[in-house]
Amino acid sequence: MRPRLKALVSVLLVALLLWRVDVAEVVRVLAVASPGLMALAGLLFFLMHVLNALKLRVLLPELRAGRLLAYTLVAQLYALVLPGQLAGEAVKAYRLSRDEGRGEGQGEIGSGRIVSAVAFDKVTGIAGLLLLTGSGLAVQSARFGDGLLVAVVLVLAGLVAATALLAWAPARTLLLGLLGWRAGPKREAWLLGPLRRFLEAWRDQARRPGRALLSVAVGIAVQVAAVAGSQSLGLAVGIDQPFSVWSAVIGLMSVIVLMPVTVAGIGLREASLVGLLDLVGVPHAQSLALGFGILAFQAMVALLGAVIDLTVLRSRPGAGPREGVGGIDWNAQPPTRIPADDR
Repeated sequence: MRPRLKALVSVLLVALLLWRVDVAEVVRVLAVASPGLMALAGLLFFLMHVLNALKLRVLLPELRAGRLLAYTLVAQLYALVLPGQLAGEAVKAYRLSRDEGRGEGQGEIGSGRIVSAVAFDKVTGIAGLLLLTGSGLAVQSARFGDGLLVAVVLVLAGLVAATALLAWAPARTLLLGLLGWRAGPKREAWLLGPLRRFLEAWRDQARRPGRALLSVAVGIAVQVAAVAGSQSLGLAVGIDQPFSVWSAVIGLMSVIVLMPVTVAGIGLREASLVGLLDLVGVPHAQSLALGFGILAFQAMVALLGAVIDLTVLRSRPGAGPREGVGGIDWNAQPPTRIPADDR
C-alpha cells in the first residue's frame, strides 16, 4: 500500500472515531488525568525500550547495551514517521549493519549476522508478545471467548514453524535455488550473497536454543513493561481493569497495528482499543483518550530518538569516544579478545 493511501486510511479512521465518540468527553478525561500515573507510565514505557536493547544484546553480545539502546530509540523515530510499524526495525537493521558491521573475521560482526539478529530478535519479541497475550485471553476467556485464543496459538505455532524452516538446510537450499535460477552477477551481488549470509546467521541463531529461549523470556519482560505502562496510563484516564485484561487488549492491539495499512498505526491503534475495551465495558471516550496518550508517549520517544540520531549516532567516523545520556560511551566497542596463539 502506498504511503499516501496509508495516510488517508489513518485520517479516515481518526475522523470516524472523532465523529462517533464524544470529543468533549475525551478532552475532559485527558484534562483530569493523574500526572503521577502518567509519569509512571512514561517510566515503564522507557523501561520497555531498555529491555528491548538488552534483548537484542542477547543475540549480539559483542555490542554495548548503550549503543543498542541508541539504535532502538532511533528506530522508534522511523517507526513513527515512515509507513508501516516494521519500518523502524528495517532502519535499525540497516543502520546497525552499516555502522557496526566489520566483516566476518574472528571477533568481528558481519552485516549479515546483524540483519539476521535484528530479524530473529523481532521474531522472539512477537513470540513473547503472543505468549503473554494468550495467557491473558486464557484467564479472561469468559469476556473475550475462545476464538481469539485459538488464533493466537495458531499464529504462535506458525511463527515457530517458519523459524525452524529457515534454519533447515533443505529449505534454505531450495529457496536459494529458486531465487538463483538463471541469476546473473548483479543478482548474486545484491540479493543472493546477502541472503546466503543472512540464512547462515539465522541457522546459527536457531542452533542456540538457550540463547533463543532467553531472548523469548526477555521479550515477555518487554511486553510486561508495555502492558504495565498501558495499565498505568489507563488508570490515569479512569480505566480500572485487571492485568490479565490489559495483557489481552494490549497484545491484540500490538498485533493489529502490525498490519501495513496506516502510518505508524495511527487510527488503527485507537480503533482497536475502542473495540477491544468495549468488550469489557469501558466507555469509548476513555479508550480513545488512552489511544491518544499512547501515541503521545510514542511521539516523545521518537523525539528522543531524533536527538540521539543527530547528536550521538551522527558523530564523525574515527572520532574519539563520545558520552551520551548518563555518561554512557555510546560509540565505544568492547575489546576484541586476542586468541592465545596470536599473542
